[in-house]
Amino acid sequence: MTYLRSGLAALGLMALLFLTACNSSGTLAVSTPKAEPIPAGKVVALSVTSAEDEDSRDAAGRLQNDLFGRLVTEGVFRQVVQASQPADYRMTVALSGVEKVSQASRILFGVLAGSNELKANVTLFNGKGAVVEKFTVTGESASHPLSDENGLSDAVREAATKTVQALR
Repeated sequence: MTYLRSGLAALGLMALLFLTACNSSGTLAVSTPKAEPIPAGKVVALSVTSAEDEDSRDAAGRLQNDLFGRLVTEGVFRQVVQASQPADYRMTVALSGVEKVSQASRILFGVLAGSNELKANVTLFNGKGAVVEKFTVTGESASHPLSDENGLSDAVREAATKTVQALR
């Protein structure tokens, strides 16, 4: 009877690990919360920076593209412009870590290859240069090789989602 219980517990733990490896996820940690909501109809100048390695530049480009579209379509800002253009707000997104898992590693090692991950520090400034909000977001893809959420773009999507949530 004891062996049956421990066997069922081990099977349940394996099932839980399998299910969590199939979904992408993200986190949000706010260090300076907004004192008031962002008024409607404002423009933000966006700057996304990263380390100089290829994976970091790839992730930064993808995140910038996602944020350019989502910040407008989800109603956070009326318009997103390049960092050098005039705007009501300025937002800096600094990628502080990118881990990309190759498809070859994913095929060879399966779940043990890990997941694609990125971490970014986000700061929103008002027109006078004062910090409006500051937070850290992470994005993590699924680690299971058969999941449809196991790419770097899934980790980027999760980070963009958390960024939009924080700014609302």
